[in-house]
Amino acid sequence: MDDFTTIRLKKKVIEKFKGYSKKTSPSYSETLDFMIAFFEDTGLSPYDTMNNPILSCTISLNKRTDAVAAILRNIEKTQLIPTRKILESLFEEGEKEEPVYIERTQGEIEASKTKTEKSLDYYSKELDKNRTELYIVKTEFSNLLSDLIYIKRAFGKSYYRLDISKEKIEDLKSNFL
Repeated sequence: MDDFTTIRLKKKVIEKFKGYSKKTSPSYSETLDFMIAFFEDTGLSPYDTMNNPILSCTISLNKRTDAVAAILRNIEKTQLIPTRKILESLFEEGEKEEPVYIERTQGEIEASKTKTEKSLDYYSKELDKNRTELYIVKTEFSNLLSDLIYIKRAFGKSYYRLDISKEKIEDLKSNFL
C-alpha cells in the first residue's frame, strides 16, 4: 500500500483543489498526479502566462514546423539536388564516342606500369603471403589449444597441461623457428 504524507496548503487553495478534483478524478492523489504529468508532457510551466492558450500552442507548433522545414531544406540541399544532378547527367543524351580497344601483350603492360603500380603489386603479393602464413599459425595455435587439459588439484594451484607428443613439438619447432 502507498505511503501517505501531508502537505500544508492555504484553506482557499485546498477548497479550490477539492472542487476541481471532484470534477476530474476520484482521488486527490490521482488529480495531482494528472496535473504534474500534464506539465511534464507539454513542457509548459504553471508560471507561463497563458492569456490565450490557443495562441501559445500555435506559436509552439509554428516553432516546430519551422524546425522541420529547416531540416527538409537541408536534406534537399545536401542530398536531393546533387542526386538529381547526377541522375540528369547520366540520362543526358550526347554524342558518345566508341571506345577504342588496343591489343597489347603482357610485356607491354608490364613495361607501361609506373613505379607505384609495381610497388603496389609487390605489396599486395606480400600481403597475401602474410595472410596465408597468419591463417596457418592461427590454425596450428587453435589445434594446440585443443590439446590443453585443465588439471584441478586438491592441494596447491590448478594448472593446464599440454598433452602432445614429442614429435609434434619438434615438428612445431621446425615449422615456426
